[in-house]
Amino acid sequence: MAWKDTEKDKIRHLLRQTIGATMRLSQFLSLAPYPLTVFQGDHSMLGSRVQVVIFLRQVFAVFVTILTIASQFVLFFFYSNLLYQPTVPIFIVILYYIVNILQTITVANMLVGCERRRMQYEGYFAGVLPLVKETIEQSDCKRTVWYRNAGKALLVFYTTVAILMPCVMAMIIQDIGCIPYAIAQFIPYTVSYLILNQYFCVFVHLSSILRKLNERLPPFVNIDLAIGSHSAFGEKPMVFNILGQPLSPPKLCHNHLDQIEKLRLLHVQVMEIASSLSENFGIVIILIVIAAFASVNIELLELYQCIKLNNIGPTYIVLKFMIAIIKFSFYFLIAYPNRLIQEEVILR
Repeated sequence: MAWKDTEKDKIRHLLRQTIGATMRLSQFLSLAPYPLTVFQGDHSMLGSRVQVVIFLRQVFAVFVTILTIASQFVLFFFYSNLLYQPTVPIFIVILYYIVNILQTITVANMLVGCERRRMQYEGYFAGVLPLVKETIEQSDCKRTVWYRNAGKALLVFYTTVAILMPCVMAMIIQDIGCIPYAIAQFIPYTVSYLILNQYFCVFVHLSSILRKLNERLPPFVNIDLAIGSHSAFGEKPMVFNILGQPLSPPKLCHNHLDQIEKLRLLHVQVMEIASSLSENFGIVIILIVIAAFASVNIELLELYQCIKLNNIGPTYIVLKFMIAIIKFSFYFLIAYPNRLIQEEVILR
């Protein structure tokens, strides 16, 4: 459906450009509600087409969740040698069970429970559209562009790894057990990186709005300086508002205070949205953090044990080490978004 030439659709298009790639892929894989208002155009949620798509997505989500559980069950009972070496201590085996249970909970929560989070997604877009409209005339700085490109690069990198992971595992393991092993690794990994990339892209978007609001503050500081310097010489100050329009002396003070208050309210609105996002993502982020932390430690502990006993080959060591490094990189997507907001608050 073609975009209509309206201001609202232009703002929607801007949102598609800034967080669209990750969100569209997440929608395709049932990790974001379908359709979101910002993407659906004029399609009605009550339409038969949308209802059929939502039903098929629910079936797909349940199927993928069952497939993940079945693959982990097969691994634990029939191909446990692919998960861990027989010589590893029992506590590592227990950690493997815990990690896989956490990964299954995360997959089920994000896939099967996706439609229940529709109001959270819609609430974000409803809250952020007025902010986008307020700052649409200001261009993005180089730092914002860099972060957006970094988000796209991370999406390409993790997607490439997700596509190549099953192939590499099949080539190295060369056993029928590589099928459940690849599924048990691939699905939780894909769910985790797409959710974390959504989290990162949305916070980059909010930080760019905060940065634009911060860029508006210097003119108000200059107003006070201009008034003071001109008053010393008995001259009438010439001050301009944010749009570059001259302000007459009677309106100067009133307009000055009004615009400062408006900026303050916009800052508060952005911070409320960021806080709400952290709260909504909270449980999922905690699950991913615990699973990633435990998984990385398990891989490294097992590597240490196997290298110490000298009972695995170099190829297997490289594979385990690469998996640990890739999972450890999730911490960047977990920790950095909040830092973006904090940097803008400090600059304020």
